[in-house]
Amino acid sequence: MLVGVGGYGQSLTHGLLAAAANGLCRLVAAADTRLAALPEETENLKRHGVRLYGDAIEMFDAWKGRCDAAYIASGIGSHSVLACAAARRGFHIHLEKPPAATVQEVDEIARAVADAGVLCIVGFQMTWGRDLRFLKERIAAGRLGRIRTAAGCSGSPRDQAYYARNEWAGRLKSGGRWVLDGPAMNAQAHQVTNLLLLASADPHGYARPVAVRGELYAAGPLESHNIAAIEIRTDGGAMLYYLGSHATDGQVGPLIEVRGDAGEATWTPSEGVVVRCADGSTESCGPDAAARQTVVDSFLHAIDSGDASLLRCTLGDARNMVLTLDGAHESSGRVHRVAGGFVRRVDEGTEARTVVEGLDEMLVRAARGSAACPMRRTGPSPPNRTTWPATAASRSDSGATDLASGRG
Repeated sequence: MLVGVGGYGQSLTHGLLAAAANGLCRLVAAADTRLAALPEETENLKRHGVRLYGDAIEMFDAWKGRCDAAYIASGIGSHSVLACAAARRGFHIHLEKPPAATVQEVDEIARAVADAGVLCIVGFQMTWGRDLRFLKERIAAGRLGRIRTAAGCSGSPRDQAYYARNEWAGRLKSGGRWVLDGPAMNAQAHQVTNLLLLASADPHGYARPVAVRGELYAAGPLESHNIAAIEIRTDGGAMLYYLGSHATDGQVGPLIEVRGDAGEATWTPSEGVVVRCADGSTESCGPDAAARQTVVDSFLHAIDSGDASLLRCTLGDARNMVLTLDGAHESSGRVHRVAGGFVRRVDEGTEARTVVEGLDEMLVRAARGSAACPMRRTGPSPPNRTTWPATAASRSDSGATDLASGRG
């Protein structure tokens, strides 16, 4: 089953139908509250014999005991409700990123999954790519020594149509639920997750954030951020830096640079990985264009075999990314406005977009400077660092976060 036919659901539809053509599964049903607004998508599903529903819970009830898994690609604010409902009806779950906006919701999903005894992965497809796995294997083998820093930058312009596509885009809350939408929580959440993956020497592990310092900004008429700078101290001691925006003039990166005691590495999705070791040796791995399909197929193999070890990004792994973003919001205190003098409006009709002058070069320069020289700072004093030993950040209606008790 598939929840969410539009948006990223189109990619999952393609992946599931490709898997079906290879005999790995059969897509039996799909649900979306906006079926009437998605004629091309719905007609395609009908041609493949897929039963359509306007309500996901109704679909879950109809297929309980007759279907193995649910792929959920709905809005961020609905993830916890739908994932818990699917788990309680016995479905294994492929949950699109981010798993939820708060760690409290992630933990709620985790309890439902554990109680039901089902599998759950989060669709960070880049973590399944052979190029990123190649780098992870080299780090786990100690080829770079102890990881000291990793920095990633990404600029992906978004226009007016992007923010008008649904009721929660660019919002902090929607329908009374937290979404915290923005590049760091949504489109570029891959970058934050990739950094956490590469900071851990555990062959299958992700680093856990123990302190986060975040600066979140909004350029243009947005409620949530479209520019973010986040510093993360991990449980292993590595310092991570994410710098990203939807207000760049052009596409920037994505780019990740990793530095350890015995080497360094660079990754981009277009060029793949290059590893340079202190002994003078160099290794490389080309980009992987098939990662989207790999995550779909691998989840089906895990269900078929009952082998949870095949899941490369579990709910627990993805929780670290959500905790990082919750901590960044607490550290930043609020989403700060970018002064109008730095902002340029590119007027292209429905594709009109907001650009911050000079941001493209600034992202790359800041990321490379952070990776090369951790904790180097100039200019105004940064916001407070949010630190916690083992508990969760939680968003409250006042925007405050209680890191010590987990109460919001």
